[in-house]
Amino acid sequence: MIVDILSPKQQEFVLNSTKKWNIACGAMSSGKTIGANFRAMQAADQCPDSQIWFIGHTSSTIYHNVITHIINEPAPGLPDPLKIFRPYSKWKEGNRELEYVDSCGRLKTIGTLGAKDAGSAGAIQGKSMSLVYCDEMTLYPDAIIDLIDTRLRNPVHMVGIATMNPTYPSHKLKSWIDKANEGDPNYYQLHFGIDDNPYLTKDYKDRIKNSLSGVFYKRNYLGEWCLAEGSIFDFFDRSLHVVLHPPRAADYWIVGVDYGTSNAFSAILIGVNCGRGAQEKPIIWAEKEYYWDYKKRGFQKSSAEFADDLKAFMQPYGVKSVYIDPSAATFKVDLQRRGIHPVNAENDVNEGIITAIKWLKGDQQTGQLYICSECVNLIREIESYVWHPKCLERGEDEPLKLNDHAVDALRYAVNTHKPSRFDNEEYYKRQEQQLRQRNQMYGWEQKGGFR
Repeated sequence: MIVDILSPKQQEFVLNSTKKWNIACGAMSSGKTIGANFRAMQAADQCPDSQIWFIGHTSSTIYHNVITHIINEPAPGLPDPLKIFRPYSKWKEGNRELEYVDSCGRLKTIGTLGAKDAGSAGAIQGKSMSLVYCDEMTLYPDAIIDLIDTRLRNPVHMVGIATMNPTYPSHKLKSWIDKANEGDPNYYQLHFGIDDNPYLTKDYKDRIKNSLSGVFYKRNYLGEWCLAEGSIFDFFDRSLHVVLHPPRAADYWIVGVDYGTSNAFSAILIGVNCGRGAQEKPIIWAEKEYYWDYKKRGFQKSSAEFADDLKAFMQPYGVKSVYIDPSAATFKVDLQRRGIHPVNAENDVNEGIITAIKWLKGDQQTGQLYICSECVNLIREIESYVWHPKCLERGEDEPLKLNDHAVDALRYAVNTHKPSRFDNEEYYKRQEQQLRQRNQMYGWEQKGGFR
C-alpha cells in the first residue's frame, strides 16, 4: 500500500487527523509537511465540493512547500507517497490553482492563498471552506487565523489541516494544541521530532543542530514552544568569526543597506566566493562598512548625499546587487538616478536572523560568513544584539531596536542573496582569470585577497 511509504509518524497523523483542526507540529525536517501534504490530498479526494483552499505564509511558500511536492517527483532515492495523486493533478499558474480529478472522476479546483499580513483578509473574507490546509500557520497574524477558523464552516465536510514550527508559548495556536491534549473533540495534534524522519542521515541532523542557536535551536531542532531571551548571537566569538583580511578572492560583491534618517545609516559591503564545484562551500564576508550616526557626527545628511556616498563607497568593487529595505522609497529613487538599481530586501526579521546565524556558524549547505575587523560597528552590534524584554513579556519575538543598523544591513543582504556554487571548473578558471586582472587593477593583491 502507498501509505506504507510514509514514516510511522506520518502514518499516525494520516490515520488520526479526523477532527475539525488537525495539527502537525514540531522540528524542522521532521517529515510533518510531507505527511500533512498526503493527508490534505486524501481529504481533497474525499471532499464533496471544490471549497478547498491551501494557504501558506505567502503564495510563493505554499507553492514551494506543498504544490511542488504534489506535481513534481522528488530527488532520486527519496520516498514518493504523493505519486498516487500526481497523474490526476495539474497546476494552473495563471489562476494559482491546483486542478485535481478525484477517485470518483470529479474535477476539484484547489485555490491557493498567502496569509502574510492583514491585507490577506480580503481574499479570505466571504469564503466558505470545506477543507483548508494551512502551511507554516504560526507565521500568520492572529486576525487571519481567526478569520480562517470562521470560514471553515461547511457542516457536511469540515476539515482543517495545519503544519507549524513551535514559537512562543502564548501564541494562539499553542492554545489549540493544549485543547487537543486536553481531549477537546475539535482538535487533534501530533508532535514531530527530527528523529521521526527516517530518511535523514546523521550528518544532516548534525548539520541542522550545529547551524542553529538559542531559541531557534530549541524551536526548530528540539521542537519546543519557548520564549526567546538574552543575546541573539550568543555563540559569536571574535577569534572565530573576525578576520583581518578577506579569506578568499571575491567572485563579486553585494551590499546591504539600512537607510536611516532619524537613526544611523549603515551599508555593509559583502564579498562573495561561490566555492569551486560541489566540494567547496561558498564563503562570504563583511569586508567594509559605511556608518553615519548623525547623533555622533553632529548633523544629518540628505537622501541624495547618502546616495552619493554609497556610490563612492561601492566604486572600486564589482557590486552585483544592492539590497535595501523596501520602505526606503525616496532613497531608492536617488540611487536609480545615479545608475544604481537596488533590490527590495527580504525583511522578515526572524527569518533574516536565522539565515545570519546559519552563515556565521558555517552551515555546510549554505556556507560560512566572516566579519573583517574593519567593520567595527557591525562587530559591536552583533555582540550587543538582544531580544526585547518588553516584547518577551507579551510573548512576542522582537529584537531590541537599539544600535542594530549594521546588523539590519547584514541580514537584508544575507537573507535575500543566494550565492550558488560553480560546478563547471573550466568556467570557474576563466572567471578567476578575469577577476584577477580586475582585482590587480584595484590593488586587491596588496590587500591580501588571494590565498
